[in-house]
Amino acid sequence: MNTALKKAYDLERKGLDAYIDLAAMSKNALARKTLFSLASAEIEHMMKIDDIAFSMDKKEPWASAETSFKASDIEIKIKDFFVNTKKEALDQSSDDAGIIKKAMDFERKSYELYSDLSKKAGSDAEKRFYEAMMKQEELHYDALENVNYYLTRTGDWFCHEESKRWNWMNI
Repeated sequence: MNTALKKAYDLERKGLDAYIDLAAMSKNALARKTLFSLASAEIEHMMKIDDIAFSMDKKEPWASAETSFKASDIEIKIKDFFVNTKKEALDQSSDDAGIIKKAMDFERKSYELYSDLSKKAGSDAEKRFYEAMMKQEELHYDALENVNYYLTRTGDWFCHEESKRWNWMNI
């Protein structure tokens, strides 16, 4: 595995561990569901990185490895959980904002690493992969931000860019 892919893989592994640990600390059902969903996504990212590394180990060029991701279903998973869970359970222990903020910080740092790796990419395919990873991290950050707004009940939710806001949470 090349150095850049190793950095990416290690980062995703740290994310997996962090999300599992944060979910275990959380007392809120919505926060836990979000964190476990993100942990699952980190595994998908690790598998994608491993596939690319395996392809490259066989001396195949970046272009031969599939570098894109299927559309993120994290919002769908969380929405399904949200609409099928009693409001009392969603609002229980809504003081997990600090846990969500830690996860948001991790996503921001992940985005920055992938941005840096994309600038240093040696091929268009490699650059596209890191840009796809940036998009994944952005979607994860948006998910966490929406959950944070819900948990803290701040008016900031209405200032959030509409395309990133989960209006269905405003029930």
